[in-house]
Amino acid sequence: MQNFKKKICLIVDSLSSGGAERSAALLSLELDKLDYEVSVICLRNEITYSFKGELYNLGLNDSNIKLVKQASKFLKFKKAYTDVNADFYIDFRMRNRFLFEYLLHTFVFDISKIIFTIHSFEVFYHIPKNKWFYNQYRKAHAIVGVSNTIIKQMQKLFPFNNLNYISNFYQKDTPNIYDSPLEITTPFILAVGRLNNVIKQFDQLIDAYLQTNFFKAQIPLYIIGEGKDRGALEKQINEKDIVGYVHLLGFKSNVKQYMKLAKIVVMSSSVEGFPMVLLEALNYGTPVVSFDCPSGPSELIIDGENGLLVENQNFEALITAMDKMHTDQVFYKHCKAGAISSVEKFFAENVISKWCQLFEK
Repeated sequence: MQNFKKKICLIVDSLSSGGAERSAALLSLELDKLDYEVSVICLRNEITYSFKGELYNLGLNDSNIKLVKQASKFLKFKKAYTDVNADFYIDFRMRNRFLFEYLLHTFVFDISKIIFTIHSFEVFYHIPKNKWFYNQYRKAHAIVGVSNTIIKQMQKLFPFNNLNYISNFYQKDTPNIYDSPLEITTPFILAVGRLNNVIKQFDQLIDAYLQTNFFKAQIPLYIIGEGKDRGALEKQINEKDIVGYVHLLGFKSNVKQYMKLAKIVVMSSSVEGFPMVLLEALNYGTPVVSFDCPSGPSELIIDGENGLLVENQNFEALITAMDKMHTDQVFYKHCKAGAISSVEKFFAENVISKWCQLFEK
């Protein structure tokens, strides 16, 4: 995979807390290994993921005045884009702000160098709802959808001829001398994601958990992540008097350690893209329980082999699935034994070649 020192720039909202952001950070690490010249343009000063490349942090010294902040961000973006002078720019951002995106397309982007990524089934998070933009995206070097369902959504939207399916990927689990084991000796179940109840539905997950055998057996639910609904979730936990059972752990840089120890990882989202949470959990040998929401879970979960794929938004069925993982130990061990091998095709070495091929088109 000779790249003749191609320059690849990743554009992200942040390098913290989100699945798309995690994917970008991992891609930077893999491209650096292959000797690409990597840079990262980051809009917010939120950086917790490990990454490689020259960082252009546009979130430093932001103004408190909204209009000034937005104008400054655009000018800083334009300068960073020009300074990088990359062969390709891979855009991982949320791109649903019409004016900002219009300015970038009109005054900044060389569209032939742009690779747009679509990370959610709700594709309008990543492309403004307007035919002018659809035509712009069609002129891009490529549009990458992280799931087959996303590709189908984009095909319904417009006759794009530059769609490419490249799933998220994960690095094989290798021991790290800096990983300190968690001092947790009692079992727990785990959920991970932004504290956004509209999408992740942690409020409803908590209510469902209270009806499971895990709760009856006093096995707690840990939720890792931060977000706008922390206050609402804290209120819910306090009002139901379950402080000792449901724990909001905030953002954790060592989420890997929690995933390894969890009995199961459960996902109750209303919508996804290609959930890194499920991919990571299976990579660490932990069975998963998830709604068959659009999109991604059905491409990761082999029902009954590495976890349970539950009828979308059927919380009663989610409770039943969680109970099965608790009470049927033969079934649980079967799913645990099949977890790691079930996601081998999504390991970095099996996916990164698709990115390299895209750069050679």
